[in-house]
Amino acid sequence: HDRLGGIEPAHLVLGDEERELRPGGVVYLSPFGYHEIRNNTDEAFDIVSIYWEHLPSAVEALEQTPPRDLLAQRTLVFCPPPTPNGGLHLGHLSGPYVRADLLVRALRSMGRDARHITGTDDHQSYVAAAALTRGTAPAALATAEGDGILATMRAANVGCDRLTRPAADPGHADRIRDLLARVAASSAVVEQERATAYCERCDLSLHQAFARGSCAHCGEASDGEICEACGRPNESRELTDLRCLICGTPAVTRPERALWLDLDAYAGQLRDYLRHCHTAPDLRALVERLLDEGLPAYRLTRTSDWGVALADGQAVDAWVDLALTFLDAARAESEQDGPAKITLFLGYDNSFYYAILLPILAFAAGLAEYLPAAFVTNQFLHLEDAKFSTSRGHAVWADGALATAGADAVRLALLRDAPEGRVTRITRERAGELAQDPLYRDAQVWLDGFTAATGRCAGRVPGTGAWTDTHREFYRFINLTTRQLDGLLLPESFSARGYVRLLESFVARCAEFRATEQALGQIPSLAEEARTSLALEFLAAKAFAALAWPVVPEMSQRVWDWLGLPGHPVREAEWSFLPAGTECGAPAPGLATVAGRP
Repeated sequence: HDRLGGIEPAHLVLGDEERELRPGGVVYLSPFGYHEIRNNTDEAFDIVSIYWEHLPSAVEALEQTPPRDLLAQRTLVFCPPPTPNGGLHLGHLSGPYVRADLLVRALRSMGRDARHITGTDDHQSYVAAAALTRGTAPAALATAEGDGILATMRAANVGCDRLTRPAADPGHADRIRDLLARVAASSAVVEQERATAYCERCDLSLHQAFARGSCAHCGEASDGEICEACGRPNESRELTDLRCLICGTPAVTRPERALWLDLDAYAGQLRDYLRHCHTAPDLRALVERLLDEGLPAYRLTRTSDWGVALADGQAVDAWVDLALTFLDAARAESEQDGPAKITLFLGYDNSFYYAILLPILAFAAGLAEYLPAAFVTNQFLHLEDAKFSTSRGHAVWADGALATAGADAVRLALLRDAPEGRVTRITRERAGELAQDPLYRDAQVWLDGFTAATGRCAGRVPGTGAWTDTHREFYRFINLTTRQLDGLLLPESFSARGYVRLLESFVARCAEFRATEQALGQIPSLAEEARTSLALEFLAAKAFAALAWPVVPEMSQRVWDWLGLPGHPVREAEWSFLPAGTECGAPAPGLATVAGRP
């Protein structure tokens, strides 16, 4: 309870409701509920809070708000568009992409409207730098490599509902210029001439991909404008031992004129926004540290011939272009189908751009309504003890792994070792044996066991008969596990790693149930109980197909089809049995149907 004392009323927010609380008023705050107390006057007031532990109330509150009820009816899931300067390796795929697809599939299996938005980051300086070193045009490189990236995603069964490909979109430049003009109208934007890192030999303004040195904060190797190691922004000229990435020449400086945005002018608004959306702990810690240190000004335009062209040899900064592309896509989706909750999956190394630059650009442009409601981050997946590196050839390419092991095995391995809140690693040996994942193998073995089960019931699913305590608890287990898996889909508690491990325990429990219940079929007097056991086994297969579809969609769809169920797997809140007499085909949907793979 909170009791208020004073003269003026307080304003109390309870969930979505706001109340006026006057002196002497009392309000009861239920367990796990959101509340906020506001004083809209200059006069202080006193609050007396009384807290006690009453676990039955807490348990009841949890029962009344199952995780599924907290998931939005409509969700836009954004992933940062990969840079089309090369193909995708397993390190790329392990970050946002398969994890975002897991969420989208799970939401759709519940009947929710979920859309996945990504694309290719065509105007990145890394595309221009790669084109320069390969002797080709940036646009041609972005198209060719972008096509390859999207083909790899399709091979991994990562679906995309809206693709943003700036270099191939004839209207992109005009839309970005219009949005930049809205930003430039802010009083926090000025046009100034400042000293800028420059390569005299290449006649290049050294920014982002063109600059290479060491971070002045952590000492790690860093490109211009952002340090992947510590996540701090920089200006290229601030790097120590700064050199041109193209020719290796030490950098000098020259004055350049550009638009600059005072990020610190929006620090208060940014703090308020971050208080009301979900941010992963590692991202929130970084942003709070950067806010406490004071945000630097950010350069909105670059001296460059690649990107959205402006006057006087300027182009829109690649990261500004990317942020405005995000806002443009979110606005288009909302105008097309109505408002939605936006969840953004991103790598921790991009935290500054997505959790600071993106919101501030939205504030300046008047587009804050299209910002993410939740950020879901990932760290890095290392190969052995070092980061995946295209330039050093330290990589396992996604196309090769997908061709060898298949999409299901690759997805499962990457979700199991997803770098959530930590750096994870994969060995070359494990990368060559992705189909040997314990869940992948155990699920196939369990599914193959249905060959004998269908034999015992002449290929038709039986109805339930008499129930034992074991049957009751197994049915309870299926429903409780479903609810636990649902809870791991909330952006605030999202965990691909946890999802895989819980799914693994589900398969193990189903295998144990079969092993202990099989003897019932040998006792004529327990025929009714044996029928219930078989009905529960087929129910478990149905539940597995729906719960595993976000992880291993090919295997799950085979199970769903084998059970004679229409469309894609559907995830039920409380599982219903297959109709008695449902005919299941042969063979069982496990190893026997994975042609050509061990």
